[in-house]
Parts: sequence; C-alpha cells; structure tokens
Amino acid sequence: MSSGQTIDVACAIAQTLADSNVGVSLKCADDSGCREAIEKIKRALDTRVTGEELKAEQAEAALGRIQTTTDLADAGNADVVIESVFEDKELKQETLKKLDGICPAETIFATNTSTITVTNLASVTSRPEKVIGMHFIYFSPVMKVVEIVRGLKTSEATFAAVNDFTQAVEMESVVAEDAPGLLSTRIWMVHLNEAANNVFNKLVEPEALVKLNRTISPNAFSILESADFIGLDNCVALLQNLYYAYGDPKYLPSALLTLMVDAGQLGMKSGKGFFNYS
Repeated sequence: MSSGQTIDVACAIAQTLADSNVGVSLKCADDSGCREAIEKIKRALDTRVTGEELKAEQAEAALGRIQTTTDLADAGNADVVIESVFEDKELKQETLKKLDGICPAETIFATNTSTITVTNLASVTSRPEKVIGMHFIYFSPVMKVVEIVRGLKTSEATFAAVNDFTQAVEMESVVAEDAPGLLSTRIWMVHLNEAANNVFNKLVEPEALVKLNRTISPNAFSILESADFIGLDNCVALLQNLYYAYGDPKYLPSALLTLMVDAGQLGMKSGKGFFNYS
C-alpha cells in the first residue's frame, strides 16, 4: 500500500511496483482522487506502450494489479506499507501511528522520507525494528533507483527483506545513512535552488534548461520538470527541513519557489508550475 504524498509521486511508485508483478493498494484522499490516480497511471502506461517499452497486454496487466482505496484500514492486509505522505514530520508521525494500530506485527513500514530521519519516525511506533526508509528517486517518472535507509533500531531481517524486495522489482538500491537529505536530496535541492534563482534573476528560461538536459539525458526530466513532478510545495518543505537540520543558507528556499507556492502554482498537480500542464 502507498499512502499518497502527492498524487503524481504516489502513482509513480504504484506503477513501478505493478510493472514488476506486485499487487498494490493505493490509498487516496477520496473517490475523486482514486479516479484521478487510475487515470494518471493509465496515461503513463499508454505512453510506454506508444513508445514500444511495453506491450498493450502488459500495460493492462499492470493496471489490473493496482487497486485504489480511501480507507487506511485496507493496509491491514499488506506485507509492506510504503508511507509517502507530504514531507511533514507531524503528518508522517500521525500516519505511522495510525498504521501501527491497523497492521499486524509482521508488517514492514517503509517511509519514503528523505529529510526526516527514519529513527525519528520509527520512534512513534511500537515496531521500530520493522521501520525502514525507502526513498524512491523520482527525478524521472521511470524510477530505477531507491535509497534504503536503516534507522537506529531497524533490524537486519527488515533490511534484508526490503533489499530483496527492491531487487525483485528490478530496481537498483543504494544504502544511505539516516541523516536528513540522505545522499540524493541534499545534492539535488542545491541544484534546484540554483536553477530557480537563475530563472528568478532572468538569467535563463525554464525551456532552455529542458533543452540542455535533453542533450545530456534524452529520457529524463530536467531539474525544473522534476520539481513540478514532485510538487513545488513539497520541494519547499524539503528545503525547509534541510535548513532546519543543518542551518546552511544554501538550503533556504529560492524566493521564486516560495512565490510560486504562495500563488498556488505547485506543478503538475495544480496544472501549472514552471511549465503548463492544463
């Protein structure tokens, strides 16, 4: 089960797992969110069929492995729960507390956090040895890398199970220390801030960064497209968490990012961010 962070990210995680023959229950806020999630996943799979990455019957089978729900209690049937709510410590703690009361003792809780320590989040549950970090690298909609993070009390059995699961869904894994930002986010957020500041100061247009990125990596999102995909509100939250953790001004959110969030331009989920999606 994935408990949605932003609808785009949660859908991408669900799709990635379903592509690898894993049954997924995707928790959405309401019935409208469930319909939107399935539509997004179907469009993404159709794009892969058009690009001849998948056969039509494979896409149909993957979609059939995904169920949506509005009831968190459905997580009671899960072997692994992937918590992927908004990057806010209180919200994540509240979600994990609820799941702790729903799921049997053997269920593993994997958190998709990157700026809040696994140890902190595990501490609010009765099973810290069963809590681990699985940070999906969603800089491209095709996610092939996950950072695995052990909290202070994460057991070796939990780590082995999640590592085996990662390999089973044909993803590369990187073991990261339980520190805010892990490996990828600390570096990537500095790049995002610099890109946003350059746009804010009229030194470059967003489209130019897309063009530059396509010459380097034709199939991957550019940094601003990735930010739109993650959600600019989530990006600001990530930066704020990093600044709080390290006190380094390089993590202060760009003025442009803050302005865009204040204006409701959150990226793909709102229809407009650095680029238009409506």
